[in-house]
Amino acid sequence: MPVEETQDKYCFRLGDLNVNQAEEGKKKRTFTGVAYSGEVITDHWYWDRIIFDLDSMQIKGRIPALLDHSPRQRAGVINEHSINHQQGLVVSGDLMSNEFGTEVAQDSDDGFPWQMSVRIEPSSVEEIQADASVTVNGKVHQGPITVFRGGRIREVSFCALGADDNTNAVAASHNPTQSSKEDTDVDLEQAKAKIQEQEKTISGLQDQLNKFAADKRNSAIESLGKDLGKEFTAEEKTKFAAMPDDAFDLMAGTLKQFAASTQQQPPAGQQQQQAPLANPAFAHLFTHQANGGQGGHQQQQGSTLDQAFNQFMAAQQQGAKS
Repeated sequence: MPVEETQDKYCFRLGDLNVNQAEEGKKKRTFTGVAYSGEVITDHWYWDRIIFDLDSMQIKGRIPALLDHSPRQRAGVINEHSINHQQGLVVSGDLMSNEFGTEVAQDSDDGFPWQMSVRIEPSSVEEIQADASVTVNGKVHQGPITVFRGGRIREVSFCALGADDNTNAVAASHNPTQSSKEDTDVDLEQAKAKIQEQEKTISGLQDQLNKFAADKRNSAIESLGKDLGKEFTAEEKTKFAAMPDDAFDLMAGTLKQFAASTQQQPPAGQQQQQAPLANPAFAHLFTHQANGGQGGHQQQQGSTLDQAFNQFMAAQQQGAKS
């Protein structure tokens, strides 16, 4: 087991604390709280059910008060404590004037409910099986349960969720119902984060799909221009890009068929028969004569195609307005 995880199994969220209001003439802010009530701690991630023996608990000297069990975030110091079976372990101390002590005081003034967590290391661990019982802190407790004997309080921490957020030691509580609610809140936040991550992935895939479709349409427009021998304007390309796939395919097929028909000239004195169009509904747009124009001279293919194309675009715009 890694050293960090071994240490984290000795972290327990044990109760709420009070940061006292600033008093005139006193430079330091003070705090008080029940570090441990003497009751059974339930649903701990490592020990499950556990109880600390108050009679053998060890507290020597002043105890550090940290923020989230981090030695680098020194927020205050425990100056006084009392231990009895009625109240448990009660502590009081001063907040430091550094950024961490100030953060605890300011957040408390703003209504944030700080919780107290302790790191306790026992001199011995007693495992009580399900078919046995044990008397601790003046009460009889049925197994299975783990008893910490000679527990030494190493430090007390101010925690938002009761223990280090980077560990699993957040499920220790005297109130199973309260612990379950907190676990549910954590699970909900994790689910929301996962949903947001999936939404970002879906959005990225949709952007890729849109880009693929746009590149495909631009390639088709360029190919159509080459087949027709026509240079489309920027406005025409924009309109083509906005057309639905079926409308664009119909337009491209019809114009290509019309362009092919203009390449075949009828015998002299005979009128060319119009080739069937892909869609009879557009037949009136492409009716033409091979021998037209002024003076009976043959009309150029490009001119005829441009006229047909302009008629087609005009019809599209008219249809859009209606």
